Amino acid sequence: MRRAPSTLSRDGSTNMPITRRQFTAGSGLALAGLSARSAFGADDPIEAEDLLASQIVDTSRFKRPGPYTVGVSAGYLATSWIVYERQYIQWAADQHKADVRQLIITDAGFNPQKQVSDIEDLMRQKIDLLIYWPVDEKTLTGTLTRVIERGVPTVNVFGGFSASPGTVANAYISQLRLSELVASELMKSIGGKGRIVAVLPIPGSQEAADQLTGLKRVLKDNPGVELLNISYGSYDRAKSKQIMENLLQRYPKIDGVFSPSGHMNLGIVEAIEDAGRLGQIKMSPGDELNGWLKWVARNKTAGAVTFTPSIGKVGLELGLRILKGEPVPRGERVPSEYITPEKAVAIADASAPDDAWAGPLPREFRPR
Repeated sequence: MRRAPSTLSRDGSTNMPITRRQFTAGSGLALAGLSARSAFGADDPIEAEDLLASQIVDTSRFKRPGPYTVGVSAGYLATSWIVYERQYIQWAADQHKADVRQLIITDAGFNPQKQVSDIEDLMRQKIDLLIYWPVDEKTLTGTLTRVIERGVPTVNVFGGFSASPGTVANAYISQLRLSELVASELMKSIGGKGRIVAVLPIPGSQEAADQLTGLKRVLKDNPGVELLNISYGSYDRAKSKQIMENLLQRYPKIDGVFSPSGHMNLGIVEAIEDAGRLGQIKMSPGDELNGWLKWVARNKTAGAVTFTPSIGKVGLELGLRILKGEPVPRGERVPSEYITPEKAVAIADASAPDDAWAGPLPREFRPR
């Protein structure tokens, strides 16, 4: 078995003006508190996100010789997607042994103040690069900004794009594009007419807001579809099942369910099956969670839209480019792709647990 670099799992900028294609990390003009739309006057949210992500970061201030010590500040390590993302980071470190001397991983356990403390501890260990996903980004902004001011670049790998002044670059998946693709496939399934409900992730979160924006954009082009209800399953299978049970009692006619999460979808379809209404209600695609892919393969419907934890690997490699002084985009987007039910048959792993994630992660790096 290959050995990764040692892993410890324990618990100054220029005045260059920002343009659409240029961003100086730590400049203090990183649009803190501003939306991409208000920053550039873009009315289209996807266009606004693209404008921010396409800015080129001047990384010259972070250039230094390797090998490097990489710190990973995990807001939590409690979900299967996050655990797989951590493993992708470890795989990337193994692939770049010549550049990565040491990988130090901390777990804040959903505690924002502990994450601040974790980052301060990582800085005392003289890390060269900080990769992070936050519990609460607002709480972290000041700490991350000070990290940059001390010459250490920060890379966000939480899934979405961050315009925070404490983030030098992002490895991200566009929730706006993902949700539009999920909604478009659902519209095809119901023939562009009928009544649907939406089950979104954590209330108040950016991903929930972006998913709802993407859904509503698609609904504008499908006036024959009525959105009956918006609920929040918080990526929880049992909670999503209870939500769907209540919706089935409240609405005698539901034609479709919008929910991009495989975890939530497994609970939703349990409720629909228990009510004997599976033949009446179409599901939107979920993600590539193995349990959802197995359901799709058995039922030959819905499919999946990828939300890959491999962005952890993309994030580490993005960080290494920054440390070498290479210009990088402020956002390195990993595209989402639609997996048809037919393709799900080939991808679903009957021998793997439901909380496994499909993807190229080598077996020796998969969680045990």
